[in-house]
Amino acid sequence: MRHLLILCFYISCLSYSLLSHANTIKTHSVIDANQFVNTDTSCWYDNKRYSEGALIQIHSFTLICGAKFVQHNNSQLIWLKLDKQGNAIYPTKPATITVN
Repeated sequence: MRHLLILCFYISCLSYSLLSHANTIKTHSVIDANQFVNTDTSCWYDNKRYSEGALIQIHSFTLICGAKFVQHNNSQLIWLKLDKQGNAIYPTKPATITVN
């Protein structure tokens, strides 16, 4: 009788271990590496990525993530300082071209 109980226990443990395996779901993410390398479609600050229109407060001034060239639809994004009225201050371009 004792051998029969041990045999039943052994068979039940074996069947449980064979039937209880987990199904592993393999997922593959589709990422275009060129999207992250070649385009500047985000602003970075403190190793964090921000999208266009994001605001951050640094000490006494506020920065907004905005287009580098307003007239272009697909322009690079840069951090622009905001004035007291909330308007973005764009960097000024030199009036003349110099050749060294």
